[in-house]
Amino acid sequence: MNRKRLVLMFDLDGTLLDTNGLILTSFRHTFAKYLPEKELTEEELLTFLGPPLRDSFARYFEKQQLEEIIDYYRVFNHNNHEKYVTVYPTVPETLTYFKDQGYPLAVVTTKPNSAAQIGLDLFGLTPYFDLLIGLDKVTETKPDPEGILKCMQHFGTAGGIMTGDSTADIMAGKNAGVYTAGVKWTFKPVELLTDLSPDVMLREMRDLIPFVEKLEQNK
Repeated sequence: MNRKRLVLMFDLDGTLLDTNGLILTSFRHTFAKYLPEKELTEEELLTFLGPPLRDSFARYFEKQQLEEIIDYYRVFNHNNHEKYVTVYPTVPETLTYFKDQGYPLAVVTTKPNSAAQIGLDLFGLTPYFDLLIGLDKVTETKPDPEGILKCMQHFGTAGGIMTGDSTADIMAGKNAGVYTAGVKWTFKPVELLTDLSPDVMLREMRDLIPFVEKLEQNK
């Protein structure tokens, strides 16, 4: 049993790993094959960061095409992690600190577990996490709180922090009744996060440490 009862939950893409370039390149690659006449604007591309693939592609393609298109996207995406993905500054040392202190750590993502595992393995982040809740582990995705509530149930606690780069992350945390941390390195306008009034906004991941320590002192 972990010594600390406050569960630390993290989104993956755009929070722990800078996958924005990979995601946008994967969408461009997929549209070039299946809808080559479509010129994606920067605004449209930004809407692809965060939601499940099915939701994004369903806006442009017929339902019967979706499985084929998603498979095509994933093959390219999975094969190009090393080329396009990086880990954000201070992420490994922050996770090391919390792991050493005995905090339960979890990832809550809209990616399937198998896809999320690729990025975690690539940067040696897998050993830090006690639980991975991906798209295939829930019925409803963020901003629904289901994934966060599954984490709380798994660890047997009602206290936690959800850290993420999207409005869905912050809303899911609030819907679950846990603390929320927004990240200022979000690829989208940071005002989208601050307007939701998360409990803290992080300039870099290690800023989470003093926030958690303050919460512990106030228990």
